[in-house]
Amino acid sequence: MGPGKCPFCGQEIDAEATKCFFCGEELDEASVEKRLEQLLIEDNNKPALKARCPFALQVIVIIILICIALFSTTSRRKPSTQQSGISRESMVRLNTNVTFTGSKFIISNNDPFEWINVEFQVTSEDSGGNFSHKVPKIPAGEIYSVRATEFAAKNGTSFNPYKMKTNKFRIWCDTPTRESGSYFAGWK
Repeated sequence: MGPGKCPFCGQEIDAEATKCFFCGEELDEASVEKRLEQLLIEDNNKPALKARCPFALQVIVIIILICIALFSTTSRRKPSTQQSGISRESMVRLNTNVTFTGSKFIISNNDPFEWINVEFQVTSEDSGGNFSHKVPKIPAGEIYSVRATEFAAKNGTSFNPYKMKTNKFRIWCDTPTRESGSYFAGWK
């Protein structure tokens, strides 16, 4: 006859065998029937175990997601250490000299750190409008020169130094310590 499987150990055996060569169990009709009943009971209990496993897995996944959410929100926060009542999240006054020659602005970064994501803003006394110019970065100790006509309002209008009088000049930027930097000056 062909090969069969032992109901006790699952090894392939001769279908005519009366005893399993591998596990030594008797293969008479009563023993095999008893073993099949045990397997049926085990199979009926397995779905209950499977139902508990997804719940435990869901709890673990939820805990991991909460940890990730907490970590990601704390890593995006700016550091907040108190120094004489001022938080590090406050604005840093930039150390700069700004000169207007009548046609261009000359700005010097006198800070020991580079300015990042820099935005310059000129306010015209005549039009009352704000004109901006953005620069990715200005290294520490560098002098940056920009023509006045490179400043533009939100509607696209350029600043005209021959027709408009400069009233205020502002600088905003990020610093390497993740603080915001600012500078403000008024002209008469």
